[in-house]
Amino acid sequence: MKRLSLIYASSCPNYKPIRQMLEEIGLAFIEINQDQLHEGSSGKNFSSPTLLIDNDIIIFGGETDSSEGACTTNLPDKEELRNIINGLT
Repeated sequence: MKRLSLIYASSCPNYKPIRQMLEEIGLAFIEINQDQLHEGSSGKNFSSPTLLIDNDIIIFGGETDSSEGACTTNLPDKEELRNIINGLT
């Protein structure tokens, strides 16, 4: 099984919907709160939320060069997310 990571900022309104979708699909994942990462951490270079497989395949979200962070606005629905993950794992 591949490792799923959910990278997010606490202030992001899209974090909870994606987290809920992952739980409803029944996937195990780790959460990485960008607010708790130190300056210069590579985890701060992603929009919130970003979902990664094995820390290198971006399912949605993406990298950003903004030091202020960025919000991922185009979220998949639950079935689309399930299909994407099933195709990659």
